[in-house]
Order: sequence, then structure tokens, then C-alpha cells
Amino acid sequence: MSKMRWTTGLLTLCILFVLGGCGKNIPAIDPALLESKVSVLIISKEQISDTTKSTLQNAFLSWRDSHHIAFDWMADTAVLTDLQITALKNRPYTYIIVIGNELNRQVWPIAASLPSKKWILLDDTVSVDNPPITDKHIVWKQTEQNFMEKQWEEWVKQQQVLGKSIEWVTIGSKPIPSLWAPSEEAETISLSDAEGWFPQFQNQVRRHGPSWIAVYSPLDANSLQRVKNLKVPVVDMTAVSIELQWGNILTSILQTIESKAWVNGSLAYTSQEIQIVKP
Repeated sequence: MSKMRWTTGLLTLCILFVLGGCGKNIPAIDPALLESKVSVLIISKEQISDTTKSTLQNAFLSWRDSHHIAFDWMADTAVLTDLQITALKNRPYTYIIVIGNELNRQVWPIAASLPSKKWILLDDTVSVDNPPITDKHIVWKQTEQNFMEKQWEEWVKQQQVLGKSIEWVTIGSKPIPSLWAPSEEAETISLSDAEGWFPQFQNQVRRHGPSWIAVYSPLDANSLQRVKNLKVPVVDMTAVSIELQWGNILTSILQTIESKAWVNGSLAYTSQEIQIVKP
């Protein structure tokens, strides 16, 4: 009997110890804090430089440690798999950041179908098209619509003042600005997406004897080399590139997340967010 009383007393003492002592070390989780928890999924394209990966990694770790923003990262993504699509649909991500022009165009229809998450699409090269974005939960950062024209307008004006002639190469869907090649100079424009375009272009160059050949729409490497072989100075306007200034871009995104000041639509990069690199 005494042994039973001793066991009962010990059990009671243990219960009191847990309730009165150890129990104080178990934090009470505020439901409001759980509701306000922000999580981010990053989806980035293949072949991002090691420097960029390191910059992104450090930034997201800082977001997690200093701003309590959880994150997952789908790196080196060429094509989203069914498993990845299921994951981003089912997991409660607050924001999804996508990096890469082609990847953005692949993800865009998926993003449009998931309005419960906010999507930030970041083109990392010059945007060749600027699709209109009307979905309230999507923002797409791109180079501005007339980016190419702005980069080369001074050079074209200078050639015009100097009386230099230009033979143009483009495609049907990307017309040369009218101030650069007026309608009366239509014969100086060749369309590289037309069947058998190069022989005719070659004959035009020989006939016109231009000061420059200006490539306004991308050519494959073989076609570009054939153009250069015509022994006329070539300006490949499509070789203009951009370098994203990640520090400024990520700071802006973090401010958006913390202030909840969401602005949707197609937005042009600011001069602080990109560095323009010309050939």
C-alpha cells in the first residue's frame, strides 16, 4: 500500500512539474502570425551565372532570416514538369517569382489560372514581345515597348545627317520605324522571314552600295555571317543586351511584399534596374 501511495505521489509531482515548469517553455503560437506568414517560390531558368545564383541565394536567405519570409527555389528550370505544376498549385505560396524570358512565356497561362497567388515575372534579356497583362495578380517586368528604337535613334539620326545610306534587314512583324526608313525607301528593306530572301538582298546591296547594313530583327548565326561576308559594315542592333541589377530589383520586390503595395500589369524596368550593354 505504501509503495502504491509513493508511486501515486511521484506521478502527481511529475504532472505538477510539467504544468508548472516545462509548460512555460512552450510558446503560444499567435494564429494571426500564422495567417500573415509570407512564402515565396522562385522559378529560374537554366544557365544563370554562378554570380547571379549566389546573389539570389544570399538575398533570399536574408529575406528568410531578417524578414521571416519563407522560400522555395526551382532552379535551372527549362520546362515545368507536371510534378512542379502540381506543387505550385497546391502549396500556399504568397508570391511566385519567375526569371527568364522563355520561361515567363511558358508560365504565363499557368499564372493566369492561379489568381490566389501573386506572380512576378522577370524578363532577363531584351523583350521581343510585350504581351498585355490585365490579370490583377500578375506583374511582368520587361524592357519597354520601343526599347530598340530608343537605343539606336541617335545613331540613325547621325547617319542621316552625314548622308550615309542604310540597307535594312528585319521580319514582316517588326517594321523599321518610319522616321528611319520612309516609305519611299521601301526598297532598302529586306525581310529575312521571306522565302529565298538572301539572294535578292545580296543583289540589292550590290546595286545600292549602302554605307551600312543594319540588322533590326535577330538572324541565325549562319545568316548573319552571310550578311557580314558582303563586305559592308554591319550593325547588329539585336546584339544590344541588358544586365539585371539584382540589388535594386530585389529591394523593390521586398518593399512590395512588406508594404503590400501591389501594382499589376506590364511594367518597364527603370534605369536603376537594368544596365544596357551595346556591342
